[in-house]
Amino acid sequence: MGVAQLVMVEGLPGSGKTTASGFIKSWLADRHVPVHHFPEGRTDHPADLEQVAVLTCQQLERLRNDLPDEADDLTAAAERVDDVWLVRDRERPGWSDRLRDRLRELDSYDGAVTHDVHTRVLLHSWQRFAEHRAREAGVFLFECVLIQNPMCALLARFDRPEAAVEGHLRRLADLTAGMDPLLVYLDAGDPATVLEAAAAQRPAEWLELVIGYHTEQGYGLARGLRGFDGLVEFMRHRREVELDLLPRLPVTTFISDVSDGDWARHRAALAAFLEDHVDPREPAPTAPVLTSRPGQRTSTR
Repeated sequence: MGVAQLVMVEGLPGSGKTTASGFIKSWLADRHVPVHHFPEGRTDHPADLEQVAVLTCQQLERLRNDLPDEADDLTAAAERVDDVWLVRDRERPGWSDRLRDRLRELDSYDGAVTHDVHTRVLLHSWQRFAEHRAREAGVFLFECVLIQNPMCALLARFDRPEAAVEGHLRRLADLTAGMDPLLVYLDAGDPATVLEAAAAQRPAEWLELVIGYHTEQGYGLARGLRGFDGLVEFMRHRREVELDLLPRLPVTTFISDVSDGDWARHRAALAAFLEDHVDPREPAPTAPVLTSRPGQRTSTR
């Protein structure tokens, strides 16, 4: 058995991913293991594509022609991936609101990007991460990017068949096989109760955005989902799909039923799981913990 270099935390909204990730981060730091922590919404994520625009050659050229004063900066920021261009961090200083709005329209998750292009650029990004992660000692700690974000994009937005969603998740997991990845999945039970609690703790705008994302796009539109009840219906389906496919993913997985809220017991079980798969003797004099910095945003996913 190898030593895990990647730990991914997943679960439905409100299941306790932030709590679990915080515990894992502290557990690793206490054992002098460097932690590279990427919470949900980080725009500088090494594998995911948060706030990254995807442009065809024609779209890039059109944008350069429409905004000549910013054409050189846009060209310098564009990164070629096969037949498309990626533009990362559209909120960078000095860029006009007009340029940011145009790039937002082509966002990899929320913009006018087809599902095949979306999956292709995600796979490329994960492959690049897997190939270059050896430069960093310690453990990468990801939230929401292996299951939640693909589920939202491929299932909620594009209404792709479950087999296609599973195939994409398997390919993402396969790319990180050399890191002996661990998956911590938190199951909080029926989504209705969890979503009600999450909505009570978060801004009203969050619930409005989440409802819109899951009911006013592919899956929700096709099934006539509406409002909070529609959101719950989608999340029930998502939970069912996830629990069904987890045993088939090529990742060492720890599924924790956290529906009782007994986090003392859950932390103890999680610690035992980590002890079995993460080497606490990582040869490092200090344990830097990389937490949120500017570039993290509130996600609707």
